[in-house]
Amino acid sequence: MFCASLAQAQLNNQALENRQTAKPDQVGELQLGINALGYSKNNEYFNNIADGYTLFGYHLNPRLVYQATPHVRIDAGVQLQKDFGTKKYSLAQPTFSIRYEKDDKTLIFGTLEGHVNHGYIEPLYDFERLMTNRLENGVQFLLNKPWLKLDAFIDWQRYLREGDPFQEVVAGGTVAEFALYRTPASLDTDETTAGSEFYVGLPVQFTAMHRGGQIDVTDKPLDTFFNGTIGLILRKNYDKKVLHALYFQPYVVAFKDFSNTKQQAFTQGTGIYLNAGVDTKYQNVMLSYWRGRGYVSEMGGQLYPSQSSNFLNPTFTQEERDLLILRLMHDVRLAQGLTLTLRLEPLYDLNDPKLEFSNSLYLNFNTDFFLARLKKR
Repeated sequence: MFCASLAQAQLNNQALENRQTAKPDQVGELQLGINALGYSKNNEYFNNIADGYTLFGYHLNPRLVYQATPHVRIDAGVQLQKDFGTKKYSLAQPTFSIRYEKDDKTLIFGTLEGHVNHGYIEPLYDFERLMTNRLENGVQFLLNKPWLKLDAFIDWQRYLREGDPFQEVVAGGTVAEFALYRTPASLDTDETTAGSEFYVGLPVQFTAMHRGGQIDVTDKPLDTFFNGTIGLILRKNYDKKVLHALYFQPYVVAFKDFSNTKQQAFTQGTGIYLNAGVDTKYQNVMLSYWRGRGYVSEMGGQLYPSQSSNFLNPTFTQEERDLLILRLMHDVRLAQGLTLTLRLEPLYDLNDPKLEFSNSLYLNFNTDFFLARLKKR
């Protein structure tokens, strides 16, 4: 798998990922695949930048899976989203993807391995897109080499026809991590044993979003935004009963508005994002510090920008943001393919001292059922 040996960028979201790899040993098989994500995330935010609200519901993606050749996998299904407290489904869209996977390269066309699968840090890509913007459609290229892990994609969010009263919307980006150093395996250590390992990685990430078009009838100006980051990953893994890992991940983040007509409160900005944590048998703990200045992100987490997304205070700005976030996280494997994730994330705004928090629960289920073996004529 793409992230099997990739040090996690900021949060470890492996329990929430949904990766559908090619399976050469199942050529000719038709299967029923099911991915279900139940979620409950409560944001107790009372600031003027981010809204406080609750996300409570589930995503369901049943699909037919056909392993056409050792390197080609085809998935076709439907994505359903149900928000509890509503009578109708919030989302009902078809999903379809063709995946070509050979050696260390993968090409996906159609429904992408999106949201937390990308591995972005939160100032660039909002974790809540796992629930609110789960579907991404376009093209994606994955590279998995010992010294480089790469995910490059284009997500075509809104298609434009001649005379439409809105703009087309295109997003995309790249997540890359260069392995600078990894403790060499001892000659007397089994390769399947993690042991005590020290890892140094160089993550480079960016997102871009464009709104525009030449055949629409709206008078809105073109928008083009860029967000990027470069960082460092220092991680020490331990082969111990209780202590699993210690790590430190600093990032430098930047934003730039390349639009011809500037509409944002800030046209460029920067940020420093520091993360330190410990993984144990009982609890994973991370302490994050964010200092931003004039930072804006179209797809990033709502806590980090200097420009408000708050429903009651949409014009509010705070050029300098200073946040301290404690993250308490725990993943429980309940059964094969079924994982429970629990999180508590207290937040302290150093510029407006008050304690806020979010708490969340996720139940992620992934499985495939054999239906038939198709014969070629």
